[in-house]
Amino acid sequence: MARILVLLALCANGVADAALIGSPEFVHRSVPGAPAGHVVNGMSIDFDGQLFGQQLVVTLTQGTVYQDVFGTETPPSPALFPIFPSLAADTFVAIGGYDSVTSRPVIVIGGTTELGVNGPKKFDNVGINITWAPAPGVVVNGGRDFPIAQITLSNDARGSWHYFGNAGGTGVVTSGCISGGGFNLCPEPASLLLAGFGAIAAALRPTRRE
Repeated sequence: MARILVLLALCANGVADAALIGSPEFVHRSVPGAPAGHVVNGMSIDFDGQLFGQQLVVTLTQGTVYQDVFGTETPPSPALFPIFPSLAADTFVAIGGYDSVTSRPVIVIGGTTELGVNGPKKFDNVGINITWAPAPGVVVNGGRDFPIAQITLSNDARGSWHYFGNAGGTGVVTSGCISGGGFNLCPEPASLLLAGFGAIAAALRPTRRE
């Protein structure tokens, strides 16, 4: 029954409040227990209206996703950090916080349905394909710099990411690139073309002799 209620929430499009949800923002978090050679990426959003389902696909062509041996798909307990420091750098999805105390209860539903790469759910050191939402009975209305995930990648990780978020009953899709273990928006094709022309022009420029 809980799963049905959450799926209905994911598909809701008749909510009175207009949906306002921004593209996700990423910040490199300083986590003392993070393993060497990894980048801890905090993922957050700004939104108005009621928060519904979130979906994320991370596809790597190089590098790995850090999955702590004591971690799960949801935020870890901070009470365990002194015993297992690396657990604070685990990869997980969240609703409002980077540990089980600050995050609202989370339900993981399965794989994605709105990003053109429909399930099955994947959450390992090779990649991510996951849908999550506030647990049944949890209502979140509006947020700023609202954490929804932490993704820790090796600092040689490269690939792409795709996100779908639903607030107020309307969704938004954002995609980007991964390089150096960090999340970015991909350069526009026009920018790449101009950069290419610039490189060619520089190569053809006569060398000045002293």
